[in-house]
Amino acid sequence: MKLLSTLCLTLLLGASGTAAMASSKASFAKKFKNADIHRLVSVPGMVNCSNSAYQMRQAGFATVCNAPTRIGDTPTNSASGKAYGWVTGSDGSNWYFTQNITSRDSVYSDYYTAHFHESSEITLFDNNHKQVGSINITVPEGWIHVTGITPYGPITKKLFDKDEKSNEILVEFHDAFNGADKYLTRAYDVNTGEIKFEREGTGLVFDASKGWNSYQRLIMTHESDEKYSIDVIAPPTYGKDKCYVEYTFNFDIDNRINYLQGSCFNCMNVDGTPYYVLAEYDKPFTNTEAGDGSSDIKQEPGNFLVLRTLDKNFDKVDSIRVSIDAPEGTPYRSAAFGLFGNNDLSKGYFSNSGKLNYVVGLYDYAPALDGDLISYAVYDSENGKLKDICDKVTSNKRGLLNTIHGKSEQMWFLQTIGTSEGSGQQIQLVDVPSCEKVGVLPQSIDGNAISSNFDRYPTAANAQGYQYVIALAHAQSNEAGEVLAPIAWVNPDCTIDHVDRLNLGLKAENFAPLINSTSLNPYLFNTDDDMEYVYIAKKRREDGSNKIDNVLEVSKLDGTVIKSWRGDDNYVFSQASFPVMNDLGKRQMFVVFEDRANNKYDMNFYDLPFTKFEQGGTGTVEDPYLIATTGDFQQLALEPTKNYKMVADIDMSKAAQWWTPVKNFTGSLDGDGHTIYNLGVKTTEDHTGLFGTLDLNGIAKNLIFVNPTVEVTNTNQFAGVLAGETNYTYDGKGQATNVDSIFVYGAKIAGDDQSFMAAGGLVGSANLKTKINNCSFQGEITLPNSENVGGIVGQTRTGSSVNACYANVNATAKTVLGGIVGIAGTPHDYCKFTNCEVRGQLTAENAVGGFVGDNYFNEISNVISHADIVATSKSVWNGYAAGGIVGMMESSWTNGGGYVKNCIFDGSIKAFENGEEVSNPATTHQIAGRTIADEDYAEDETPKTETRLSNNYTANNVGNTDAASVEGAFKAAKEMNKDFFAGLEYAYGSTLAKPWKEDGSKVPTLYFNNIAKALAVSADDVTVGTDDEGAVVVQVSVYGMENADLESDLEVTASGNATATLGEAHGNSIDLVIKGTKTGMGEVTVSFGEFSATINVTVLKNYVSGIKNVEDAAALVIKAADAQISAEGADAIYVYSVNGKLVGKTSGAAFSTAGLTSGLYIVKATDKAGHKATAKFVIK
Repeated sequence: MKLLSTLCLTLLLGASGTAAMASSKASFAKKFKNADIHRLVSVPGMVNCSNSAYQMRQAGFATVCNAPTRIGDTPTNSASGKAYGWVTGSDGSNWYFTQNITSRDSVYSDYYTAHFHESSEITLFDNNHKQVGSINITVPEGWIHVTGITPYGPITKKLFDKDEKSNEILVEFHDAFNGADKYLTRAYDVNTGEIKFEREGTGLVFDASKGWNSYQRLIMTHESDEKYSIDVIAPPTYGKDKCYVEYTFNFDIDNRINYLQGSCFNCMNVDGTPYYVLAEYDKPFTNTEAGDGSSDIKQEPGNFLVLRTLDKNFDKVDSIRVSIDAPEGTPYRSAAFGLFGNNDLSKGYFSNSGKLNYVVGLYDYAPALDGDLISYAVYDSENGKLKDICDKVTSNKRGLLNTIHGKSEQMWFLQTIGTSEGSGQQIQLVDVPSCEKVGVLPQSIDGNAISSNFDRYPTAANAQGYQYVIALAHAQSNEAGEVLAPIAWVNPDCTIDHVDRLNLGLKAENFAPLINSTSLNPYLFNTDDDMEYVYIAKKRREDGSNKIDNVLEVSKLDGTVIKSWRGDDNYVFSQASFPVMNDLGKRQMFVVFEDRANNKYDMNFYDLPFTKFEQGGTGTVEDPYLIATTGDFQQLALEPTKNYKMVADIDMSKAAQWWTPVKNFTGSLDGDGHTIYNLGVKTTEDHTGLFGTLDLNGIAKNLIFVNPTVEVTNTNQFAGVLAGETNYTYDGKGQATNVDSIFVYGAKIAGDDQSFMAAGGLVGSANLKTKINNCSFQGEITLPNSENVGGIVGQTRTGSSVNACYANVNATAKTVLGGIVGIAGTPHDYCKFTNCEVRGQLTAENAVGGFVGDNYFNEISNVISHADIVATSKSVWNGYAAGGIVGMMESSWTNGGGYVKNCIFDGSIKAFENGEEVSNPATTHQIAGRTIADEDYAEDETPKTETRLSNNYTANNVGNTDAASVEGAFKAAKEMNKDFFAGLEYAYGSTLAKPWKEDGSKVPTLYFNNIAKALAVSADDVTVGTDDEGAVVVQVSVYGMENADLESDLEVTASGNATATLGEAHGNSIDLVIKGTKTGMGEVTVSFGEFSATINVTVLKNYVSGIKNVEDAAALVIKAADAQISAEGADAIYVYSVNGKLVGKTSGAAFSTAGLTSGLYIVKATDKAGHKATAKFVIK
């Protein structure tokens, strides 16, 4: 293959070496001269400027690179104007505007003509492309040299007056001519053009709203000769019709703020709590006058960055001091707060102390680079520095990588190692919030220069569970002369797993892919499982000329182009992105072109994905959409009224992002017996689950979940694997939600549950006659701060029912916890429950029951509870309220109905106080814990007896024979035969009407239990060696069986160069030990009944895993322990693969092995004295 020098974006800055050494220290001072007034204030979102005015483009005034133009399909939506921009809408969604500007030309010489604006027409569109309003504005009277008219957001409704119907947009006017530099900010009603607000200076909106709690402020900045003034302007309140200045901050214009790298006034939103962080140096940074910035200055020693934090009442609540004394050899050290961009200010993110955490950047000026090397660290007011995040960060080059559920967040930092000739660069990878350094990407891998154009993506190919996807710097050509552009998939140990080579055809000469968390998605452009890429390439024209055009393309690996836009000289590409453009979360491809001939921009929107549901279907009841991939499944959110049917098992781990719950689903989903593996849900919405809300007419049936995870956040209120809530809305016409034959295995529901209302294994809250039938849940629910938690459903209301449901759950809640239902009904609701079974352990302070935690006037019958119930603390009013079936039965003073009958309990109940078990605790009984008999009665009043209990039995002999009592009647388990249960109306069969079956004991179980429902393997692609040290253990799990005999019933076949044997069993799982016979490939297949899975095996010679030994060298002592390689006194450690590739490097005395895969490595350590040491180590 021929190498082609096509790709750029490499890591080299080109600022090192002899030439760079000529830079003067005076360059440092120049950076701070004539600072833009906008830099004084920062608000959330300003780091990437995604919603700021400064992303606006103006035709005729902006500098735009030569790039492709559109040919091909007609866009779904379009708009045009001389300028355009994005704003956050009043509903929090993506809105945009177009702008036409009228200007006059003022000719000052043959070489200079100024363009001064006179008026502007601004048209605003919402996320559904509906025009919100259009206004015509003129420049303020007396402002004759306006060079900028800049609309920006967010769009507000009640910030400037009490009119909730209007939408206001902010507009900034900039007059800059002959040394003048003044600003005016106005707020316009986008429907009427009325000026709602006007003030000289610049403004930014600070929004710390959360849920129903609204907090918006306009931050206005203006300056005089001696000070900057920052006004916090609040919306109208009681007794005020207009906005008003709530507080004014004044900053002296001196060297305590002039040499700040960031803003002196920082607005911070910490999970809905607003803070204001004021930053300045303790004393002037320098007492030297820098003049125009060309003079050298001297930094004053003994100085600090001082951060003072104020709450929304402008009271000081915290402060920190960080030394900025420059280290030896560094001429200047300056500092910044608010520029890190990921939890600059947080509480509980980097530490669990409850103190505010601050991320501060210390900027060390390096004359050889004429730039800064930055050290980021976390501080608090109690401990000072808490954690180092990363040092030697170059030019603020850093970013947050793709979120992968089940994995830590991870950031990348571009580091420069050394500042003299021969210095190099690398990418340091850091997990957050632990700040653990997990790996290093060197400048080149296998001789290929890498770029900072990269992200990560989930994979089962290695133990870490992800790979880095990196654009490489050199393309190749095949024998036909076609250009193959490389994108490498790199393991955390810096070995290349594989390289995708996009066939760009014969005419390509340059290539720049877009790699980020949005575009790196196989389901963005279509819904099959294959990855597509979007990129810009330079291609020669097909007419035989040498002219090169820029082409924007979406392509498959084999060169099949899905969409293409090609450029010419007059219609030029400006921007492309993938914004969410409707209330349901639909993405569109947004492509902008500059029409230079007509001095305007064309904005084009294309619906994504371009194709979907390749298996067919139209979404009707008779012809549902057929779901075959994760991408198909994602379409439910975009058409929630349609009908769907699964035709294949789905592995949700193939989607890099957390699942976004489907809102207001009123269609139907038929799983047809198929399985969803590895669903991972995490959202800031109120409702969380596969569906946020499964609404009226909604149907979910015949579906299996294996290993789902619901990670609760403190903004969630309702949670369940299937749905947060059912029948969320009511119109008096719709049918009740129907949930039937949903089986969940290996689930985990846990997280930050501070403000929770209800959580269930399947459904958080079931309302309005929801039917939940023939369902089961097996897993863990850990919500220690929540109430209303149930193994199947957290809360039932308004006639909802649960029939033939099973839960095997280990659940922890604060209170109101039940094995099937958390809380059932209200004083005015009547729900019905029958034929349910419970196993597991239920732990709460109180109000905990084997079936239901808190029961109103509902019908409960034919429940078998094997649960172990633990009440840890009695309440003042209700005591422990712990029962084998019902924790608390709300008192019925008027015989208001409902009953508990024909129920069996053979589990255990324990109560504790201050950690000590209590014997014979009150309101703790075999059937019902607290009842009307436990109310407070007067001395002369006879306590009432609970009359809604009948035919209930316990296998625990507590000396009671009354089947209508709170204890139930004792019945030995050996006496509970089929006739006994038949007498209690337990119907044996295999349907909803007859759901019980015999199952090896006299106590029956539900008909769908102990039947295999799914099979899964922990890895489907492994690398092994040829001896025992190279063996790999894969876990095989069978779901649906309580006591499966996997050693006898699991069939294993191996082919090729692989062998496999069964190892130790662990409940429903068993170890499968795989190794190779010789170098090559193999395959292992495991089968259990109708289910099977295949594991691809790569066999390498001498392959081992785990740190096994270290051979120390003499000069420096290299040691291995606690997942790291260290050498005391070393200033650098280098790690090489056995073939000599550098796979990792760190500055310092320790190197984390967390990013390395199994294999043999060579480590070299050096110190400042020139000593060297080498050693071999093996990761097993």
